[in-house]
Amino acid sequence: MDKYLRKLARSAYWQNIYCASKECNGIHLFENISNFSGLQIRFLHLLQVYDLLFSELARHEDTLLTQAVILVDDRCDAYLVYRNKKNDFMWKKLRKEEKMNEIKHRHPNNHKSGKTNLIEVDLRRE
Repeated sequence: MDKYLRKLARSAYWQNIYCASKECNGIHLFENISNFSGLQIRFLHLLQVYDLLFSELARHEDTLLTQAVILVDDRCDAYLVYRNKKNDFMWKKLRKEEKMNEIKHRHPNNHKSGKTNLIEVDLRRE
């Protein structure tokens, strides 16, 4: 079932309907507008994922993301895992840089060289 949902979710028809429903409140994807079934929720999730991937593909944000990757389920899943790990790494790097800048801002005289070392010390008794 998931294979067919994914095929529908990445189709141009359903991607266009999904985009239109986001922009116009009068367009609904399903007859019901609440109390979605598990199948409907999965389909909505896949529509959102493929919308994101097609948008990133159009912006050429990542050279690893290609049309072929999006169209093959296993390759798409592998790319999504890679993308999540890359984003986690980038967020951790950004947080570390922000922390370093905060330390430099609080103690400007101690960091004239522009290089800062962080040392973690554990003062608990063993």
